[in-house]
Amino acid sequence: MGHRLNGHSKVSINVVRCSGDLNAAQMVQIKPRFNRLMKQKRRFFLLDLKEACHADLAGLGILVDRIQKIRSLKGDLRLFNLRPEVSDILGMIGLNRVISSYATEEEARRSFQIA
Repeated sequence: MGHRLNGHSKVSINVVRCSGDLNAAQMVQIKPRFNRLMKQKRRFFLLDLKEACHADLAGLGILVDRIQKIRSLKGDLRLFNLRPEVSDILGMIGLNRVISSYATEEEARRSFQIA
């Protein structure tokens, strides 16, 4: 079942799961997956942060770099399943105004449909 987004039909939303804290080591592991999907013309991503208990500036810097690349290709990335600790860190450094986050995967998916 395809989603309509900005006039495009059948938008494919790719879920990437972060298997630990949102830090440089974790983002270095995840980055090739984003790159591979972008080369396949994938543009819409959800990042599951259920396993992340902490985020650091190095990891967030890599994440912001990926988001800028995705947005330069007319796509976007949304976060979901944030623990309060991670959400607080995003809020403290102002990233909550740059990156949309949602409580559940379903809410994050729906946000692309109504964008």
